[in-house]
Amino acid sequence: MGEFVEEPKKGPPAYMVSFADMMTLILTFFILLVSMSKEQNYGLMAKGVGSFIVALQSHGLSGVMSGTDQSSVFEEVRRKFNLPPEPDASRRTNHDNASRYELMRAEDLQSLTPHDEVPFPSVARFEPGSAVLTEASRSYIDGMAGSLEPHRSQLLWIEGHADDAASGAENDNVVLAILRARAVREYLIEAHGFAPSRVLARGWFREVEQDVTRTRAVDARLITPRHDRGN
Repeated sequence: MGEFVEEPKKGPPAYMVSFADMMTLILTFFILLVSMSKEQNYGLMAKGVGSFIVALQSHGLSGVMSGTDQSSVFEEVRRKFNLPPEPDASRRTNHDNASRYELMRAEDLQSLTPHDEVPFPSVARFEPGSAVLTEASRSYIDGMAGSLEPHRSQLLWIEGHADDAASGAENDNVVLAILRARAVREYLIEAHGFAPSRVLARGWFREVEQDVTRTRAVDARLITPRHDRGN
């Protein structure tokens, strides 16, 4: 009678790769495509890689990635491909895709971790069709800065409004609302030293109120998580 030989255990099939290996293969594929493509296609390839990285970095976070964060990712990818900065902000990403990161809807506020908030309506007002801070708005923000500044785990949400874009198109109103919010955010950071990670700029997708004084303004909300109320 022959000797019993135990059949060797089978390992995982050769075609199975780890998630990390798969990510490496995909990025390598993008790099190969770029290296073989003509120069005029580099921007498209960089955007493709940028979209991929944005999706990975957004996964698992408690909130969506802001437009500023997304833009920085795209610009970082462009630098790695030896590309100059994209001068036209509207071409950096597909507008509909970018909107998911920057547009404010009422349900977004409800989806936050339980929190308290202090509203500051109309912290800045703008001329029709403009996203440039007026001297009056700068002066008002200067006086409010002490109350607006977030501390500890607080966040300051800057919410832009617009229904007065020159073209009258809804998409252009959205862009104008975001630009107005960004103008206030940048002023708070540059003039008053607010921490960039604590100040988020958003634009309302569609105006609920038709009051001209509200639809050409920027509001603010100081958000305090419930666990931080006593601090």
